[in-house]
Amino acid sequence: MISSTALDLPEHRKEILDACLRQGMLPLMMEHLPAGDAEAIETSLRMVDDADIYVGVFAHRYGYVPGANNPRDISITEMEYDHAVERKIPRLIFLIDKAHPITIDVVEQGEGAVKLGDLKSRLETEKVVNYFNSPTDLRAHVINSLSKLRQPDLNTFHYVSDIPAPPEPFIAHPYTLLQTHRLVGRQPELNLLTDWVARPDSPVYRAHILNVVAIGGLGKSALTWKWFNDIAPQEMRPLAGRLWWSFYESDATFENFVTRALAYVTRRPLAEVQQTPAPERESQLLNALDHEPFLLVLDGLERILIAYARMDAAHLSDDDYDRQTANYVANAHGLPPSAAQSFIGEHRLRKTADPRAGSFLRKLANVRASRILVSTRLYPAELQTITGEPLPGCSAHFLQGLADDNALELWRAFGVTGARDKLLPLFNSVGNHPLLIQALASEVSRYRPAPSDFDKWRSGHLDFDPFSLPLIQAKSHVLEYALRGLDDRARQTLQVIAAFRMPARYDTLAALLIGEGKACANEHKLDKVLTELEDRGVVGWDRRANRYDLHPIVRGVVWSGLGDDIRRGVYTSMHAHFEALPKISDWREVNDFEDLTPAIELYNTLIGLGRYDDAFVIFKDWLSEATLYRLSANLQRIELLNMLFPEGSEQLPRLIDLGNQGYTLNTLALGYTLSGQPRYAASLYRRACIIASEISNSELSIALSNLSDALRLSGALYESEAAARRALTFAQLKRNYETEGACLYWLGLSLGARGRIVESEIALNRSLKMALTSSGYEPYDYCAMLAFWIGAFGPAKAWADKALAYCQQQRLGRNEIQASRLQGESALGLNDLATADERLHYTLIRARTVSFVEEELPSLAALAELQRRQGDLKAAREFLDDVWDAAERGPYPLVHADACNVLAQIERDAGNVAEAVEAAGRAYRLAWCDGPPFAYHWGLEKARRHLRELGAGEPEMPPFDALKFEPMPEVEIDPEDEFHVGKSGGGEVGG
Repeated sequence: MISSTALDLPEHRKEILDACLRQGMLPLMMEHLPAGDAEAIETSLRMVDDADIYVGVFAHRYGYVPGANNPRDISITEMEYDHAVERKIPRLIFLIDKAHPITIDVVEQGEGAVKLGDLKSRLETEKVVNYFNSPTDLRAHVINSLSKLRQPDLNTFHYVSDIPAPPEPFIAHPYTLLQTHRLVGRQPELNLLTDWVARPDSPVYRAHILNVVAIGGLGKSALTWKWFNDIAPQEMRPLAGRLWWSFYESDATFENFVTRALAYVTRRPLAEVQQTPAPERESQLLNALDHEPFLLVLDGLERILIAYARMDAAHLSDDDYDRQTANYVANAHGLPPSAAQSFIGEHRLRKTADPRAGSFLRKLANVRASRILVSTRLYPAELQTITGEPLPGCSAHFLQGLADDNALELWRAFGVTGARDKLLPLFNSVGNHPLLIQALASEVSRYRPAPSDFDKWRSGHLDFDPFSLPLIQAKSHVLEYALRGLDDRARQTLQVIAAFRMPARYDTLAALLIGEGKACANEHKLDKVLTELEDRGVVGWDRRANRYDLHPIVRGVVWSGLGDDIRRGVYTSMHAHFEALPKISDWREVNDFEDLTPAIELYNTLIGLGRYDDAFVIFKDWLSEATLYRLSANLQRIELLNMLFPEGSEQLPRLIDLGNQGYTLNTLALGYTLSGQPRYAASLYRRACIIASEISNSELSIALSNLSDALRLSGALYESEAAARRALTFAQLKRNYETEGACLYWLGLSLGARGRIVESEIALNRSLKMALTSSGYEPYDYCAMLAFWIGAFGPAKAWADKALAYCQQQRLGRNEIQASRLQGESALGLNDLATADERLHYTLIRARTVSFVEEELPSLAALAELQRRQGDLKAAREFLDDVWDAAERGPYPLVHADACNVLAQIERDAGNVAEAVEAAGRAYRLAWCDGPPFAYHWGLEKARRHLRELGAGEPEMPPFDALKFEPMPEVEIDPEDEFHVGKSGGGEVGG
């Protein structure tokens, strides 16, 4: 808790604030006190109650509160201090050095001055007192003192403020503003926002949702924050209240937003609102916003979109993301007319991960009384028409680089000279990007022997010439020169951050960079280096998590400019650090991807050192099971494993041991299977099978089992069953019962998909018995799948419930997703629409978060059927729109057929006979697969029924041709034998 007088020490308080954040500690500050003396006292003491450390900073003034509101006639500051003493928490006291007094407009006199002297006398008895003479000196003292008290996760960086009563503003996440720098320029954008609320009847400003869209570093949050605080209260009249919500915070989910926003606008207790069902909360919030003029700012909305549900989203460059997501809006401010284009496919990444959030956004566009301002990296697809136009009630402003005058203002804020006619062409060559202007200006300001003289700097860098280069190369060129003047400490720090695979934590940087023979002597020196790099604009500081990262352009320039020896030196020091850190030994204890950071960074450094076999051991021992079973981090597994293939995955991994090569191919294939590419995965599995056939039957059984799964998903049903039978044969020869159980459940699914119910039940039952007497996976979910196929929805639900309980106990995150989907589908079969809605939406959100396409697609098809039953055919079609591309790309013909059958029923409900026949015919062709009896029985029968009831004939399809395939292996599924516990061969089985 920071206790000081804001009137005297505004600059000092900024330095204290950053010092706390640098130490990974969350500052509670007086800026968040409500108006009114009595409330201020109560809230300030509550802040002390919430604090682990008390920091008192004192100059001349302090908050003296006489009379009725404070019977003791002492200052708020002294009350806070006394309360900290009572709580016996650490107290750090900082007093102004008498030799360096602070000049202020109002000096405390009389009784207040006497009380101040008394308090200072008391404080000086504390052993922890330090004296400061400037803001930077104070920062150094605070850093030094706090570093002695720093503990891992001393405070969490998510703080949601209490909900005040309107019209007092509700700033739900006040510390988001700490990421912003001073806003430079942007007057046209501020005027646009003002006109948006001040001229609501103008056709140009009729939008009720205004989206400010920008790449990182352009200042969208700074723009919206300044306007929200300084301009909107004066210009938006009438104004019932204001709410600032940041989706960057870890708890800032869509559901929490709706709940807290509703409590605020309706002035109801939060506990009461939480008792209201979720759909009703949304309706009540929309109704309230439609009747009273509130201003809502939704900062960082991209965090609830599919594109940012990915755990690796932060590592994609802005240009890549714009291309991959088709981040364009026709006729939007800040974009050329050519931005109108096709949005099919890529635009789905800009949809909300939770479809209910997207539906709410669309409804939000229809409110009349209130205004909603969105700042976002990507424009939400739900607020866009199929032709690329903003949805009615919405508007988009794409924030570009600074205006010329503002670019000059930013440049000159660093005290750097330069003629306008020379500077503007330079700025324009990099799109007037603030980061690059700031980085170069900071470099020129430090240039020796002529600091801040741009002409002298240019004369010393004759090869500086970005003017003839394309934009991307020009940015890199300017940045390269902007980094040339870094001293050794800053350069080493930048190199270390560039070597990290993930954003670097402060504690890690301190360990790598502080100490004898290292870049920095102490934490104060490291703080100065990081501050310089932030001022230059080349290091991004995530203050909430206290992590440090580089813009992709900066990372590329820094790393590409290093020689092999320097890179090896950086990797060597990182290896020594991360090798010594404890790893999570039980993958079930992993809760999120960040828990794996030490192991991932160690793996990355070993790859950088060319020690591929050692890196493989780290992946297998510390990362493989956690990323597969616990997190289902499919894309991350692919990214990490591909690093073992420096010549490309068409070649073998650069590993000495043949078994490790096969394991890596099998494991990489699993990543592709689960993330939406089963056909490509099958090709990798086949290569793994070739290697495994030279090693052991157990390894071959595992590779063949996984191959069976990928082939079934991609519609090769004959080969899928054949692979499972071959796998079962080798497992039985080896008498490896755990592996045999896995072979049986894959065989059971292949048989079940083509309607061989009895054989499927036999295989699954034996698999379950084997699992119960060994350490194998207990396939309750696959039993549920078969029960669902045959229409036994009650037993299917019972199996699914058992599957979820088992997976939760075993902490099998990926299988929890599948079990949840089966619960939803079973509930849908039982016509329990409320349960189906909850379970299917939950599954969809989880599946999208980890790119688990195999579960995302059937969830979408089931949700479409749910919407159809509820009579919302438009919403049903929208769910199916998200199926088509991914199902074809996979391919996933079985779930594709299911979705087409749902579409056929939708078209029948709408009276569109021709469209229904077309959809049913498509389902028929997809379900045909290899042809009966190796067809997807359940999809084919539904398509036949649709066509028969519609009076249409069945499409002509080629019959099954046994000559195209090798003979089906013969194996006894349920031999009469006694089995006991066995151990697997050490590979990874997808179940």
